Amino acid sequence: MAQIKDGIKVEEPQADRSIGEKKPRVFTEEEPSMTELSGYNFKRQEFEIEYDNDAEQLLADMEFKDTDTKAERELKLRVLHIYSKRLDERKRRKDFILERNLLYPDPFERNLSPEEKEIYQRYKVFMRFHSKEEHRELLKSVIEEHRIVKRIQELQEARAAGCRTAAEANKFIEQKRKKEAEENAQRLKESVQAGPSGKVLLHGSPRGIVRGSPGLQPFSKESSTVLGQTTLSTLDDWDITGFIGADLLSDSEKQLCSEIRILPSHYLSMLQTLSMEIMKGNISKKSDAHNLFKVEPSKVDRVYDMLVKKGIVQV
Repeated sequence: MAQIKDGIKVEEPQADRSIGEKKPRVFTEEEPSMTELSGYNFKRQEFEIEYDNDAEQLLADMEFKDTDTKAERELKLRVLHIYSKRLDERKRRKDFILERNLLYPDPFERNLSPEEKEIYQRYKVFMRFHSKEEHRELLKSVIEEHRIVKRIQELQEARAAGCRTAAEANKFIEQKRKKEAEENAQRLKESVQAGPSGKVLLHGSPRGIVRGSPGLQPFSKESSTVLGQTTLSTLDDWDITGFIGADLLSDSEKQLCSEIRILPSHYLSMLQTLSMEIMKGNISKKSDAHNLFKVEPSKVDRVYDMLVKKGIVQV
């Protein structure tokens, strides 16, 4: 506050006053935030590293000239269409994250056991097929199924141990859990003493707590193995339908991408780069283009042959 001294207005020292600096944002356990880890800036409404962050590099050296041939202009327009689709996909993913509030921990996950949290994480891949409410109902039903299966297994073990009443079964299950908790604590202690190998800790992981018939466990290691084998088998059929840019390719170009196993966006990027270098006079034969891409030379040769077929390259 200002004071009057000898007819002169004197301001008090302002050491304790803030000079526009932001106070540190404190996150409590009740409302933790992952925005700092994700790099999202609320004021700019964008991430530090966006999805497909290198999409703009596709257009970095491209320009339209009056001397461009019809084929060159068509190729550049197709590249612009690809870039536009990549931006649409970037926006769709960002909107999905914000609408589902994925920048903050889900309160539903906090009260789950380690096994149930693992199920929760596995089912995240299905979020894009459901609304927020539908996905929550799916998780509740799947986790409830897991709890019922686990309870049935525990009761079967109690009956096999000679228990005949509910009280005896509950007492047996409680003692079993206590014993397993002590064993896990001992394994954890041994793993810390053993060093950074982590082999002992692996056996003491939460997935190793429940043992029994694999048929009763829909999320057992056996089911994960079958799922992995199924995924590998589907990768053998290289189908580019549905990938960004596939609708811009001719049938022969789609077949080429399937045969040499490259994505349509990568194929179009290679086409553009090869066309530019050929126009600059840096490429006169196939081998000159091998150093431009970090792929097998045979794939570069096939793309080069496609340029010849289109008439962009004169042989």
